[in-house]
This record gives sequence, C-alpha cells and structure tokens, in this order.
Amino acid sequence: MVSNNKNDMNTSFHKKKNRFIPTGPMAVVVEVALLLVEALFVFLLIKIDLIPVKYLIPVIVVLVLIFIGAMLLLGCGKKTIKRMWGFILSLVMMCILLLGSSYLFNTYAAFLSISDIGKSYDIYNVAVLDSSEYQEAEDIDGKTVYTIKSDKKTYKEAKGNLKGKATVKYKALNDAREVGEKLVEENGTTHDEIILVSREDYQLYCEEIEGYKKQTRVLYQIKIESEDNDSGEIDVTKDSFNVYISGIDVWGDINKRVSRSDVNMIATINPKTRQVLLTSIPRDAYVKLHSFGQLDKLTHSGIYGIDETTQTVEDWLGINVDYYVRANFGMIVKLVKAVDGIDVYSKYDFKSAISKYEYHKGWNHLNGKAALYFARERKSFEDSDQERIKNQQKVVKAILKKMTSSKVILTRYTDILDAVKKNMQTDLSNQEMAALVKMQLNDMDTEWTINMNSIRGEMDKKGTYSMGYGRPLDVCIMDKKSMEKGVKLINSVMYPEGNQAIEIKDDKTTKGLKKKD
Repeated sequence: MVSNNKNDMNTSFHKKKNRFIPTGPMAVVVEVALLLVEALFVFLLIKIDLIPVKYLIPVIVVLVLIFIGAMLLLGCGKKTIKRMWGFILSLVMMCILLLGSSYLFNTYAAFLSISDIGKSYDIYNVAVLDSSEYQEAEDIDGKTVYTIKSDKKTYKEAKGNLKGKATVKYKALNDAREVGEKLVEENGTTHDEIILVSREDYQLYCEEIEGYKKQTRVLYQIKIESEDNDSGEIDVTKDSFNVYISGIDVWGDINKRVSRSDVNMIATINPKTRQVLLTSIPRDAYVKLHSFGQLDKLTHSGIYGIDETTQTVEDWLGINVDYYVRANFGMIVKLVKAVDGIDVYSKYDFKSAISKYEYHKGWNHLNGKAALYFARERKSFEDSDQERIKNQQKVVKAILKKMTSSKVILTRYTDILDAVKKNMQTDLSNQEMAALVKMQLNDMDTEWTINMNSIRGEMDKKGTYSMGYGRPLDVCIMDKKSMEKGVKLINSVMYPEGNQAIEIKDDKTTKGLKKKD
C-alpha cells in the first residue's frame, strides 16, 4: 500500500510539473514570437545605425545562436524539462530585447525631436491697434503698411502672401523700433496705422514698449517656410565643421520660445584629430545683422531666429557655420544632472548675485542649477561679461568631457537624451547625430582635446537696429586683432598642418573680482 501511495504521489507531482511545460503548438508560437522580437531589435539597430560594425556583427551572431538554441530546446520531446528551459530562455530574451528595442526607439524619437531639419519656418504678423476698425485682412485693401527694410527672402514672400488678401502700399523703414512705434510709442501715444513685422519683432515690441500687448492685436498671420541650410556635403565623422552654440535666456519647451541669444559660442570640431575649440563671442558684440544690414547687438539677432545669428556671424568673421545647437536653461540643468555633475575650476571665491549658490577658489563639483548660475554670473567680476564667458566655456568643456567618456556614454546615454528633449534644437540630422555617437562608441579609448578662446572688445554706448538708434545701449565694439586671432585659431583646427593639438595660453587680462562698495 505504501509503495502504491508513493507511486501515486510521484505521478501527481509529474502531472503538476508538466503543466508548466509548453505543448507543441505553444512551443511554435514562442519560437515565432522570439524570431519577430529579434528581427525588430536588429531592424532598429540597423535603422538607427548607432552601433559600430565591430559590435553589431557579434550581437547579431549571438542573437542567431540564442534563437537556434531556444528552437532546439523547444523541439525536444513532447513535454520535457529541456522544452521548459527553452521556454524560459525565450521569454527572458524577449523581455530583454523588447526593453532594448524600447531604448532604441526612444533614441530615434529623441534625435527626431531635437533635429530641426525640415521644420523651419518664419511667421509674420500684420498688426493694428486693438481699437482699430480693421477686423480682417481684406479690410486694409488700399491702405499703407509700414514694414522693415530687409532683403530677407521670407519677408518678400510674406508681402506676396498678403497681396492675395489685400492690395496695399508698403513703406519700408530702416529702424525696427520706428516701425513698432507706428502703433504705440514709448510715451504711450497711439497711431491708427498698420504694420507688417516678424513675429519676433512684434514680441520684442510687446516686451519693451509698455502697454503694447494690450493696445495692439494681430490682424493676420502669415507662415512662410524658410530655407533649409543643411549642406548635405559634410561627413561629421571625417570632415571638420563649425557648430554655433546659442544659449537662450528662457525656460520651458524650446520649440515654443523665441529669445535673445545669451550665450554665443562657436564649437570647431575636427573628428580626425579629435580636437574641439570653443570660441566665445560677447553677447553685446556690435555687428551688422545679415538680413537687415543694420548694426545691432549680437544677442538681439536671436530674436529674428537662429539662422539670422549664424548668418550674421558668417558675414562678420568670414567663416562657415555648418550647424547650430540652440539650448535653453533647462538643458544645462538636466544635462549636468544626467552626467552626474561636473567639476569646474574657479579663480575666485564668489557668490551668485541671482541665486543662493556660492563658489570657492579651486575645483567645484556642481549639480545642474549650480552649474547654470556659475555660467550666468557676471556682477561679481570687474571684468563682468568676459569672466562670465570664461565660466560658460568651463561649463561646456566639463559637459563635453563627461559626455565623451566611455563610462558616461554607455551608462547614462538615455538620461542624456531625456535631458535634451524639448530643451534643444539643432540642424544636425538624426543620421548625423547617430554617426557622431557611433564614432565615439567605435573608439572610446581616444580622448578629445578641448581648447578655449574668446573674442574680446571694449564696451561703449550705441543705438541699435532693434531698439532704435536714438536709444543708446551698452554694446561691445570688437577688437580687430582679437577677431583675427579667433579666426586664425578656428582655421588651425579646421585645417591643421599636423595632428598636434593646438595650445592656447590662458588670457591674463582678467581684472579679478569686482570690488565691493
């Protein structure tokens, strides 16, 4: 009797155990599912083209071997332990590959979200007084419209678009401020006129002229597709190129914000020699705007769009700006957090004038917000904006050093992608961004040499195009020798005679901390 009970117990145990072993049809379903998940993962790997061939081929080989092994195990007998292990292996691999596919898809989506290729357009406003009798574009037929004198192609197209609604006479003025004051003057006087200006100009009037937003309204808005500046001729893994870094002084979704370019920096990159040169330009540099041919502060060029800034710098320095990166405050904070903080060296002990953060002489380990306010501070220094420029360079250099580290790029790249989404725009295509990441992964042991330089000038009071020539503002009259040195150093990285990294001696002209009253 005892023996029979034992046999019954063993039979019952095997029956329960066999419940967890897949049947033949279920095994086929699992095999097909694993094949589809592996195919999806490999497709995304190839589509994004992020992984170097020396890693991609072994990955594909391993996936093929795992599939063959799982298929052999699932094909063993009717209901055996081997089939159960094949089932477990298949499920584990599907979970891992689905997670990996999710990361790859998010990478692709992030590249698309920050790439501005094919999404560039200009918006123009036909504006009137809020109390005006004009209600539709057709109502201004036969009237005079004040606009800004400009050779910009999209300005001409905007006029043509309005012609389809109403036939008007245009009166072009040289001074953008004068156009804005055709509706509301700074002293509050109003005029029942009509203006056609870019959305950015209209926004500037609303910010700078008291009561402008309440006393005016947009009668008609025109959207014009702007030219795509993608050259398509640069191999970012082989050819040298310049990237214009524009830091705008706002928070929030960068796709919805237009603002002054608070940080202006040219990153010259030579992928062959692994050199990067960061050349800073004072935000108050007094330059001639590309589209308007008028003198203004460089920071104001950002109001008219990033293309206006890059083209203005190209005219001024006589160099090619191949790409741009436009970033806001949020990106700096999140990016520094994503790379687990940065280390920067300060020559002085100082406290931020606009935040709680304090910095000591020597090395400082900074979190996101501390890094941002370190880069923004100028009131603590006698050399004001020049010292701020140096600190901005230190922050950018520290971030680049971290991001080109093999450890960081492998372990924190998803955090980095999350940091740049909605906080950054660039006209690098998603393929070019993937190529740069792939290049770094392919040769992770090679370090980049990062040097810094700044173009200097002397402060003065001058009128500006955007704010009116009758209203003097603080501007920086650029030093010709400093400009020539800056261009020479840029060209030395773009077109080096040898492979030696350039050496730039530290600028000794800093005047130190601002004296306290």
